[in-house]
Amino acid sequence: MRAYHDGARASTGPDKAKELRKRIDDSLDGLARAIDEVRASETFQRFLAVQARFHHYSWHNSMLIAMQRPDATRVAGYKTWQKLGRQVRAGERGIMIFAPRPWTREVERDGETETESGIFFRPVHVFDVAQTEGEELPTVNVPTVDATADGLLARLVRVAEHRGIAVNFGALAGGAFGVSKGGAVDVDNRHATGQQAKTLAHELAHEALHKSDRPQGLTYSAAELEAESVAYVVCLHFGIDTEVRSSRYIALWNGDSKALRESLERIANTARALIDEAEGLEARKAVA
Repeated sequence: MRAYHDGARASTGPDKAKELRKRIDDSLDGLARAIDEVRASETFQRFLAVQARFHHYSWHNSMLIAMQRPDATRVAGYKTWQKLGRQVRAGERGIMIFAPRPWTREVERDGETETESGIFFRPVHVFDVAQTEGEELPTVNVPTVDATADGLLARLVRVAEHRGIAVNFGALAGGAFGVSKGGAVDVDNRHATGQQAKTLAHELAHEALHKSDRPQGLTYSAAELEAESVAYVVCLHFGIDTEVRSSRYIALWNGDSKALRESLERIANTARALIDEAEGLEARKAVA
């Protein structure tokens, strides 16, 4: 496991800020390389090829799917499943949605031929992956952080409190590890404290970067890249290496080294602030 120090031996003196920035830059360079390695892997390329076959449904159709099959995860038409090497099981009931169908026709007006066009919607049926059987779909495993990091988790809680951000621990629905709410953060506490610390750092990055001062036009994917990169830097600084999870998570959000470097200053400044505050509050606590 790579680590710079355990936090108790933070550098001091006038060169501290310069040294910390170099460490942050080095760690982000390593993360950028890891992300590109994930994206270049055969497994990831197969995963992307399969994902491209899944349709992005409209809000109305998504609601219809949720109403008919609340536990649906991956939905596709009968023929699409066959192309993916899977077959809908006999007797399975399809999920009804509305598919757009464009039309054109030629009409005569005042002796001239004009073309009219429009769209009508007709009901079709799709099926969830749980209603099919056959070849396993390629996946990209994003492992949880199994390390123990009680000390780092406590430090990040103190940072949140110092910033006026409430931290709530408990079971979260929908598979979420954490949620940033603007002035409050929820963290699922059913995981190891290393994962909880990584999650809290991620959500604190969202609070700092994307709640009160979100740049105009920043995409959701870019926001996830920034938050996860900050969490990676903070955790690595305190001895928790989350590279495998962070690189795969960012790759799945369509992030790459180019996008990371475009946000480098925002990521580095936010990570440095979290590290400085965590160490400063720890030092203040030790003196008291």
